[in-house]
Amino acid sequence: MMRYFTFSLITIAVVATVSVPALAYDNQYPLGELDDAVGAGTSGHGSRCHLPRPIDPSEDGLVSSQELFSGIDALETLVQRHQPLVRIPSICYDDLGDFDDDERWKPFYDIPIVLKETYPLVHEYATVDTVNRFGLVYTVQGSEKDLAPILLTAHQDVVPVESETLDQWEYPPFEAFYNETEGFLYGRGASDDKSAVTALMSAMEALLSQDEYQPRRSVIFAFGFDEECSGYRGAGEISKHLEERYGEGGIAVILDEGGAGLQSLGDTLYALPAVYEKGYLDVWFDLNVVGGHSSTPPPNTAIGIMSEIITTLEWNPFEPKIEWDSPVHQALVCLARYSPHALPELTEAVHYGNLKAAAHILAQASRDSQYFIQTSQAVDWIAGGQKINALPEFVSVGVNHRYAPQDSIGGIQHRIVHLVKDTVRKYNLHLQAFKGDEDYERYLTTNGIPPQEENARHLWKPVYNGTLVLEARKKSYITPQSPTSGPIWDTFAGTVRYTFARQAPTVVVAPGAMTGNTDTRHYLRLSENIYRWSPGSLKSFSNIHTINERLLVSEHLNMAKFYYDFIRNFDQADFD
Repeated sequence: MMRYFTFSLITIAVVATVSVPALAYDNQYPLGELDDAVGAGTSGHGSRCHLPRPIDPSEDGLVSSQELFSGIDALETLVQRHQPLVRIPSICYDDLGDFDDDERWKPFYDIPIVLKETYPLVHEYATVDTVNRFGLVYTVQGSEKDLAPILLTAHQDVVPVESETLDQWEYPPFEAFYNETEGFLYGRGASDDKSAVTALMSAMEALLSQDEYQPRRSVIFAFGFDEECSGYRGAGEISKHLEERYGEGGIAVILDEGGAGLQSLGDTLYALPAVYEKGYLDVWFDLNVVGGHSSTPPPNTAIGIMSEIITTLEWNPFEPKIEWDSPVHQALVCLARYSPHALPELTEAVHYGNLKAAAHILAQASRDSQYFIQTSQAVDWIAGGQKINALPEFVSVGVNHRYAPQDSIGGIQHRIVHLVKDTVRKYNLHLQAFKGDEDYERYLTTNGIPPQEENARHLWKPVYNGTLVLEARKKSYITPQSPTSGPIWDTFAGTVRYTFARQAPTVVVAPGAMTGNTDTRHYLRLSENIYRWSPGSLKSFSNIHTINERLLVSEHLNMAKFYYDFIRNFDQADFD
């Protein structure tokens, strides 16, 4: 799920000329306090957009990442390591059955075999645990057991390839063809997320090849196998395994895929890790009405009634909002500080604390930036009707929400009830709203709102005898926000600034959010320091989840460099 569900600085820069409306300056600062306003977004820091110093790990005496992962030989080695992994069609289907009964699990047996052949030193020195048949946990034990280990994660599975699109691929999706002219390696999973598996294992193989590498702090790699199907069998079980071994909060830091990678604005390079994930809510609308023959229909069929509900929802989107001192606000403070002329109107809005105007700019820039700060709602599923000459008796609609911090599950549910009320009354339906749902009932109780029920009154014809049932069938909460200051953040950000210092005069690490979910949702009990960031530019990871997925191998080398430096710097850091 490496797809970057975060706003693009480049997109914003292009469209930042949109007019800022005359909005009330909420949270505004007067002109005399301009500098304080810009600095206010950096939680825990008095300076403007505090940048931790770059951390050079060379004190450990190991060969530098630049020397190890640069040049044609290193590139060819990475290609040779990556190709066998990409050739394995480890597809996660939503309807996968039991391991022993569903033959589609068979490719997953090949992955540990390939990894063992490709990384002999890792398998010689690391302890390898298999969790729930296909989950892989590699542990390189540190010498100081009182130091909390670090956890770096990736996933082995990939999304399916639609058979109808095979002829549109430049190269077969599981051939792992490397085009030397372009520098891209093609294949499903080449980017998402097998690139991380190869880069992590290559970094560890390089470390273990040096006698000087004597780790103080244990290093854990965890490779789930069903992240694309929500991760319950993979990371969900691995998390239990790790918690049993290290206890709740027993991991110092967790690094997984995600974020917005590396993006350039002028001579500044921005690294945009996600420090939290938006919440998730599926709401189902089930409508039952009286059927009959289509030759004598009522004015509106069940499909027509449900269409009114859908239209009402879509005509009432959620409001974008930037919370004060939130990760988004902190990132915008950094933008205003280091790229003030690239985004002048956004810079002005941030300078004066006009977060309404800033939210308007982001919402107008692109869908990605819009839903970075706004709850999304998407009508993704609908079914109804059995026969062309029979009135439908049952229609079902599924609406997916990825909700932002300013909203809540109960608040969204109450909002839906409010929006459908007119339709319910118009057609004299009985409404059953979120019966027994704890989030909904808690919201009503907290806000002093009586239960929202409507009973059919049968005051007019035609009589639909209809019932509309609202139900939340899948939900997850917004994840806790990881720290954006302190020694662990500084070590992480300082490593980013060191590894990528050659690419720009200034490297800025600024926090963001994920609108999608990663395997980290299962690791929340293990650490409060969870960062979702794939160390590469948007050019590195092309066509994820679609035709011609490919990986720019020259930048794949940079991934290995970063992981190599990350492990070294956290091994030398003292924050326990």
